[in-house]
Amino acid sequence: MADRLVRISSSPRAVPALDWGHGTIEPMLPALMRSVIFVSMLAAPFLAALLAG
Repeated sequence: MADRLVRISSSPRAVPALDWGHGTIEPMLPALMRSVIFVSMLAAPFLAALLAG
């Protein structure tokens, strides 16, 4: 009986599989794009002043 319980609890079906392909980066992409646009808008006048001399 104990051997059967060990076999059932250690079966691969009992452990939930982690899906590394989806859900890790996608929620961060909109925030990342907003931050890149925000930083580029802040840096644009300084870059223009540097280029103008």
